[in-house]
Amino acid sequence: MKPGKVANSTTINPYSRSVSIIGVGCTPFMYTMDNPETNGLTEGELFGYAALKAMEDAGVSPKEVDFYFHGQASPLNGSDYITPNMQVANWFGMKGKGSIHHSEACCTGYLALEQAVNAVASGKYNCVLSGCVEFADGIAVKGMPAYVHEKFTMDKLLETTAWIYDRAYTRQMLSGPVICFDDPAVTYQRQYGLTEEEMDSAMIGMALASRKNASKNPLAVNQVPYEEMAKQMGMDVQTFMRSQFNPKMGHMLRVSGMELKCDGAAAVIVASTEWAVKHNLPHTPIEVLGIGSAACEGNTPHLEIRGTEEAIRQVYDLTGVKPEEIDLLYANDFIISSQLIAAEASGYMPRGEGWKYFVEGRTAYDGDKPINTNGGRTSFGHAHAASGLADIYEAVLQMRGLAGERQVKKLPKTTLLRGFGGGQNLAAIILRTDEALRKDDQAAVVTDSPIKLEMAVKKYYEGLEAGKIYGRKCKACGHIEWPPHYACNECGCDEMEWVEMSGKGTIETIILPAILNAKPENADLMPYALTSVTMDGSSQNAIVQGVTKENAEELWALMPVPVKAKIIERGQPGSTYKTVIFELDQEELAKKKAQQ
Repeated sequence: MKPGKVANSTTINPYSRSVSIIGVGCTPFMYTMDNPETNGLTEGELFGYAALKAMEDAGVSPKEVDFYFHGQASPLNGSDYITPNMQVANWFGMKGKGSIHHSEACCTGYLALEQAVNAVASGKYNCVLSGCVEFADGIAVKGMPAYVHEKFTMDKLLETTAWIYDRAYTRQMLSGPVICFDDPAVTYQRQYGLTEEEMDSAMIGMALASRKNASKNPLAVNQVPYEEMAKQMGMDVQTFMRSQFNPKMGHMLRVSGMELKCDGAAAVIVASTEWAVKHNLPHTPIEVLGIGSAACEGNTPHLEIRGTEEAIRQVYDLTGVKPEEIDLLYANDFIISSQLIAAEASGYMPRGEGWKYFVEGRTAYDGDKPINTNGGRTSFGHAHAASGLADIYEAVLQMRGLAGERQVKKLPKTTLLRGFGGGQNLAAIILRTDEALRKDDQAAVVTDSPIKLEMAVKKYYEGLEAGKIYGRKCKACGHIEWPPHYACNECGCDEMEWVEMSGKGTIETIILPAILNAKPENADLMPYALTSVTMDGSSQNAIVQGVTKENAEELWALMPVPVKAKIIERGQPGSTYKTVIFELDQEELAKKKAQQ
């Protein structure tokens, strides 16, 4: 059975100017809730860390980055935000810069690169940040501060995936995960006359190579080789991979071939190649030669195969790159058979023969046809939107020769990456190193970075429980970020230190609550005004108690009016938390009146 081609094919045109990746950053992929050192990390912290790492890697500051893109596959689950891009800029010193949020399921990370490349290629911007973040294991608890998470259980996952597909028809048909987990393997097996045992051996080979790669990757969520697991069970690895410890979950797909849903973030800095050369940045620019795209709704038969063929055709036609020029391949493999689909569709392996490469173990980092050197979705982990950019992070390290123990034998010059978004988008990306621009990347490695992944939000709320209000002070300019963030939004510096806020502030405006802005949950705080408070040089919108319609005019005449912080309890019985409001500082206010 041969899957049909995409009827509505597209011809894509060359970029108006050369665009390159100049910096990459990535968090560890992890189960945040399972470790007390990570349980409490938030979207802003993960995204901010990856963004700052990418800027550090590129040798640019937040002020040099013109714009940023924010990608997330399931923003309502991950962050409890409708527009999460607006919530994260503070974390990496880009408050006030323009941004766009986008979501393309598990292809989000690949299209995050396309968004950034298009923005730079157009000439509008010279330097752009694109990042993705996802909580696919621990998700935000509705109505609570973002550091409070709960496990992303199957019932919540199924509800989320239902949002992806066309509500008109596909929910009553065989869309998305219902069929796609087994379709590629079964289709391949039948098309090329393999036995089920041969196809099973190929998919086991994919899993073994992926775990071998992950075992050399300190950022991977599972680094334990299958050989070690088999030894613990008193089995050889092939017996183990066919045992009850690795059962089939469908017609063909085993547990070892399924994604490991986890939490993580990754980011990339993209710039005009000319701009990058002019600024003499530390690393070799990795040029984005082209990106092909396709999209098929979830009920499309063989959607992964058809979309992959189209996206790869586009990028080959555009760039003129030949299959034999590809040195390294990445494939979004939340279904592990995706490795085979992408390898043969791209010509990285010959049609109908690719399965043998996996059986022979040739796709590990030390083989002659390396695929997913980071470990892929089944071992590195799958943080949905972030995974595509994690692949790009890994590809860039490999092309620089900086992948450490998992560095491939031949330094890659040309890399192809294929993204897949479950029930929608597909993308094919070709990266290339211009040898004339190659630098000594080893000399540019940052070994002692001040940028740390820490639970700033959790520390802030723990401080409130103890009656203290914490901020972070910039070591460069002295500005205080309150609430606390990773980087300074005044100068962009990421070297910050914790300080306790004074609790003393001033207001310069008054907005009295009315029908549109008086939230029922704040009724117990009456009388109050809505205003902006400046405390220790940092300003935030806040509630100020003690302001009434009767005294408002008098207060206007006394501006700026002194106020003091007040820590109160919010939430529902059994799920409460502390937060900060303000009240008129009557003692200081009396002094001010007396001076007039």
